[in-house]
Amino acid sequence: MKKKARGLIGICMATAAVAAAAGPFGLNAGDTVETVGKVAQLKPTEQQGVYTVSRLPNGHLDLDSYRLIFGPATGLCRIAAWTPAAQSSAYGDEIRRDFRSWQEALTAKYGAPEKFDYLRSGSIWNEPKDWTMSLAKKERKLVAFWTPTPPIDQVSRIAVEAIATSSGRYSINLEYEFDNFDACSASLKSKKNANL
Repeated sequence: MKKKARGLIGICMATAAVAAAAGPFGLNAGDTVETVGKVAQLKPTEQQGVYTVSRLPNGHLDLDSYRLIFGPATGLCRIAAWTPAAQSSAYGDEIRRDFRSWQEALTAKYGAPEKFDYLRSGSIWNEPKDWTMSLAKKERKLVAFWTPTPPIDQVSRIAVEAIATSSGRYSINLEYEFDNFDACSASLKSKKNANL
């Protein structure tokens, strides 16, 4: 009984430690796989250091998928998250509305972003009714970037981007990079290439 109680106390303490964190979704730069794994059901992917999870204890209700990157020496260095797929009209009204909502929410914390909203020169998808298709064909970009200086909660780069498919389905992708991302990326690349 005492062993079971100690296990529950340990889980509660790990949950409290992650919950008290100030970073995105309650996660911080350098968190370990073990620490996050105590409060979320991490699933390893085929990529070294990359895990997926559908829910986080302090996740956002409008996000249903997360991808976390952990470096062997640096710990957590990147978080990506997606909204559930939704349907948009050919004109992209729903996509732009949702994108604007996420951009405003992030602007409230991180300040004004650098925004890119453009159609590639020469694209055949240049009519208003082609808006969603141009995004699906990767000939249109709708993305905003934040690079807080100095980093906020160790977050050095944030991006929000609209992504669409040719069937008119879309989602909004959020990405957070911590200030340890360069070292993390280099260590993962070194580990991947170690046996060459």
